[in-house]
Amino acid sequence: MAHEYATDAPSPGGAGDDNGSSWVQLTEEVRIRASIPPSPGFPVWEGSWLRRRLWLRRAAAVLVIASISGLLGWAVLAGIKHAFASYTRTNGIVSAQTETGRHSDGCQLDLDYTVGGQHLQGVTRVNAVCNTLPGPGSRVALNVDTTDLHDIWIDGASDANHPNPLLFGLFFLFVPAAVAFALWTELTDYGGIRKLLASGAQWRQFEATVTRKTGSRSGITVRLEAEDLSGNVCPFNVFYKFVSPIGSVRKGDKVTLTVIANGKWQALIWRPDLKQIYLAHISRSL
Repeated sequence: MAHEYATDAPSPGGAGDDNGSSWVQLTEEVRIRASIPPSPGFPVWEGSWLRRRLWLRRAAAVLVIASISGLLGWAVLAGIKHAFASYTRTNGIVSAQTETGRHSDGCQLDLDYTVGGQHLQGVTRVNAVCNTLPGPGSRVALNVDTTDLHDIWIDGASDANHPNPLLFGLFFLFVPAAVAFALWTELTDYGGIRKLLASGAQWRQFEATVTRKTGSRSGITVRLEAEDLSGNVCPFNVFYKFVSPIGSVRKGDKVTLTVIANGKWQALIWRPDLKQIYLAHISRSL
């Protein structure tokens, strides 16, 4: 793995020379005429702030997905354990009611009951409005887990104490995958830049013109145009979320870009005004 952002070795991948003309491969379809920039003393990859930031973003994304998967997995196992638990039935007396549902119906019932001569107190939750349930002083039929006498639920009521294994099983199948899709950029940027540097792609510099700048909830897309090896104008997009890798630009501005790219989604752009290297996402523009 290359330890620096740039070397003096020839580049087999994202940049090179054809008939004396240097070029850079921005996307699979877009190859831009470029020049070899003077070395500005780029920082090394190992120990750089960009490497740390991308690694932390990936680690945070993995932690989020693992936490969600763990919680849903626990809910499935707890639901299965409850579904196959042995229980006994007894009568209980409601001692108190408490509304628990903020965005949906929910009621907590405090109960006094007796199992095997033991006088016990317990709490159960039901998916219902309290005024539709037995009030304080009312007698109810209870199910009691024989391995945990404080694990109780009202017979025939919509139990909110225990997770539904079928419902949470569906969540377990689809929710982590949906979260991974939403965090795909955070999961793949670190590995993408490592592959970019390992490909041997070199710094190339070219001039481009800003033709459009649009924003959305996902981030900012800047559309630029630059000349290819035949002199034709080729459009491409630079996408970012927070800090612009090409600086503050408007439509019609001409910018000089110093990049490492190999035709993939991830690229590196040197910001000489900040003396920093930024991650950029480059794609084809129609």
